[in-house]
Amino acid sequence: MPDNNGTADTAPNGKADWIELFRGGRGVYTVLSNLGIGLHALDIFIIITIMPTVVTDIGGLAYYTWTSMLYMVGSITGAACGGYMRIQLGRRRGYVIAGIVLIVGTVGCAIPPDMPTLLGARVIKGFGGGLVIAQSMALISELYDNRLRTRMLALVTTTWSVAALLGPAIGGVFAEIGWWRGAFWATLPFAVVFVWASWRTIPPSPPSAISRPLPLMRLSLLTLGVICVGMTGQMDSIPAMGVMLFAALALVWFTFRVDATSDHALFPSRPLSFFGAVGLSYWVFFLISVTHSSLLIFTPLFLQVLHGLSPLYVGYLSLVFSLAWTAGAIAVSGWTGRWERYAAAGGMGLAAVGIALMTREIVSGSMTVVTVYFMVIGLGIGATNVLMTSWGMMVARKGEESVTASSMPMIRAIGVAFGAALAGLVANAAGLGQGTEREIVANAAIWVMSMSVVPPALAALIALRFLTYWHGGHESVGAARD
Repeated sequence: MPDNNGTADTAPNGKADWIELFRGGRGVYTVLSNLGIGLHALDIFIIITIMPTVVTDIGGLAYYTWTSMLYMVGSITGAACGGYMRIQLGRRRGYVIAGIVLIVGTVGCAIPPDMPTLLGARVIKGFGGGLVIAQSMALISELYDNRLRTRMLALVTTTWSVAALLGPAIGGVFAEIGWWRGAFWATLPFAVVFVWASWRTIPPSPPSAISRPLPLMRLSLLTLGVICVGMTGQMDSIPAMGVMLFAALALVWFTFRVDATSDHALFPSRPLSFFGAVGLSYWVFFLISVTHSSLLIFTPLFLQVLHGLSPLYVGYLSLVFSLAWTAGAIAVSGWTGRWERYAAAGGMGLAAVGIALMTREIVSGSMTVVTVYFMVIGLGIGATNVLMTSWGMMVARKGEESVTASSMPMIRAIGVAFGAALAGLVANAAGLGQGTEREIVANAAIWVMSMSVVPPALAALIALRFLTYWHGGHESVGAARD
């Protein structure tokens, strides 16, 4: 078993081989972490696939999008609690409790007689998923050294791509036979195995000797902020959407302000600072999520209306994007030195260029070219994401390594929420709320796609500042710490 400082053997040339993820006792943690993350990812893709069947069976069409929104709220809250639970219960117990919450949520999603019950179960399952993801990231930070960590994060990205392939297939099969509940029952045995394996294999760590109260005020502020973000999608009035989005920003900002004054913070010091490595990396994570959320939220509608594509073909494009993201992550995971640095900043720059070029094709261009641009965007995001995640763990301040890693998923989830809200605001301002006629959709597509260029361009600049800030003559960014 690797030691708790994350030291591990690597190949003689300083690069980690993929097989090293399964040697020296690490294999069980590699499989277990990816299983937990995979269960969370599968659920996201399953629910999207089966929702038409769900509303036909139990009703609740007016709350169609709430199943995803409330799952997101639960996930963000769970991710914020992940570090707290780990400290209070210890590494092993924290992981096991997270898995049990996931099981309860899964069963709740499989048995609801009506939509309100399903929505409650979605919150619970999202909370469990957030707990699992946060603690998985902390485990990766602790048990894998710098070079292995990048490989491990690339493998996690692969798990998401596999989930993007299997989730719609599982959901589609059960929806086709008219038993949508079976999609949740099918994943339950894997969740049980996850809990059992966590108890048997996760190295224990002592819980904190000091009892800490649950930070209810900060969690309430954060939850309310995320709900405000989600509610923007339920509004037709542009001013109302703007006010709600501003309220969401204020609540999330205030959450960080209150957390900064706490003796038991949920987040690392100065997580939003542009003058520290941790803050810079967190801004990149946020903008990466804003990028793919704002890009993908309306793209299926644009392509179906403007190009007459079937939902199946649009799903294929989403899979292409996901696989390209994985390919980008895997391609750069073994890079070192200046090429590693070029990939970190250049990846999001490439994504920005890809989105700008795709904007020219989205209305009446070739679908072959659009598909190529989807691949380019995915490759760029995957490259930056895996390197910045690894470096974000490297530059964590002393004593804040675990909380830095465990809070990363929360930052990403908040980025997804704000990206979707921003895209909705721009789309409505461009007239999409007036109908789905081709001229209206074409105008909205140009505006939304043009807006989507900005986040990756900013992320590239911030990643460049991160690299400049920490370069200092070192061959690897990770050579320095805050």
